Amino acid sequence: MHGARFVTVVFGLVLLSACNLREYAVMKAVNEQANYVPDEAHYGGWDIQKLSDRVHTFRWGWYRNIVVRTDEGFVVIDPFNRAAATTLKSELAKIAPGQPVHTLFYSHYHLDHTVGGGALAPQRVVAHARCPSYWADLGDTRDAKDVLPPTELIDGDQEITIGGVEFRLLYLGRTHTDTLYAYYLPQEKLLFTADLALIRAVFPLGGPDMYTPGIVKQLDRLAQLDFDTYVPSHFGYGKKRDFLESAEFHRTVHRLSIETLEKYGLPKTGEEYERGFRAMYDPLKAKYGEYHGFDEEILFVIGRAFSGALLGY
Repeated sequence: MHGARFVTVVFGLVLLSACNLREYAVMKAVNEQANYVPDEAHYGGWDIQKLSDRVHTFRWGWYRNIVVRTDEGFVVIDPFNRAAATTLKSELAKIAPGQPVHTLFYSHYHLDHTVGGGALAPQRVVAHARCPSYWADLGDTRDAKDVLPPTELIDGDQEITIGGVEFRLLYLGRTHTDTLYAYYLPQEKLLFTADLALIRAVFPLGGPDMYTPGIVKQLDRLAQLDFDTYVPSHFGYGKKRDFLESAEFHRTVHRLSIETLEKYGLPKTGEEYERGFRAMYDPLKAKYGEYHGFDEEILFVIGRAFSGALLGY
């Protein structure tokens, strides 16, 4: 029996060696990404859940936002896409029949957060002042054309009261784009962030469009806020302790990348690359190996973090 297994393994290695090993490795990494995307049993479909008397969280697949009922109508952060916005609009009519969407906030300019807002028919649309220039750069694409233009452009921190509810819009500078806001509701003791800190999950592909020094700085800033409930824009929601754990993950990756670069320098051989990789991978695997997407994404996370340490991002 053991002999048969040995022959099978050896035969498989012979076949594999006859193939293009580099192409195999690339396709293996590509196909692993399918394991990151949730299936129907885990974050498929959509739902809406009540967080407090005024606040609901709407989930569309692995996307998530918050909806706040005020005395002047609903406030929504991010529509995601036209199908999601249409579904949300229908649900809001059940929660408070006849109440309009008073304000739609765009957390940042990225299309996966800003398409389809017209379906909500908001009276007011608020975005960072740089957002329109990014959308203009995208040209006449289908999704760019389906971004409802802002009626109001802002910059820097803002305090806005809508229908008796205070919203503190905290500008996060250069982090995940330079158009990103966090939303803090002090009366509700709730913090919402988009694409900044997940709950026990790793960002795909190492985190697209990320400036790590800025992210670490802003996570430290947000950690000083008095909040109980934390809602990120992807996967589940939780408590402040979940936010703090995610912030520590970001700090750890950033610290390890700098330490590895300073200790070993830029690798020049396969052995040096492996040594540097292990210097980051082993402690991350030991502490965060159970995070969603760790196995699928950690190669991207380490590669991007090390490059960031080298180049300064």
